[in-house]
Amino acid sequence: MNWVDHCIVVFLIVFLNSIVYLIFKKFLYGKQDSGIKFLTVNIAKDIVWLAVSLVIIDKTKNNFLFLIICFIIASVLIYASVIRKINKS
Repeated sequence: MNWVDHCIVVFLIVFLNSIVYLIFKKFLYGKQDSGIKFLTVNIAKDIVWLAVSLVIIDKTKNNFLFLIICFIIASVLIYASVIRKINKS
């Protein structure tokens, strides 16, 4: 996978995570079952991101490892911020 593909995959996960977090803050936060609704939106986002990323990259073991690392880092960051926000309320 070349450098441009790496940047596109990282940009997509950052962009999509930002959109999901904004949706959570604006529409879901403070409502009943906001955590479960966030999980639903986030899982749908992850499926879309994975499908688009698999179309973009070459199917090699190294590229798949890169996708897994990006997914884990992005998931930890968004879940930590959402859990922190839910626990404050």
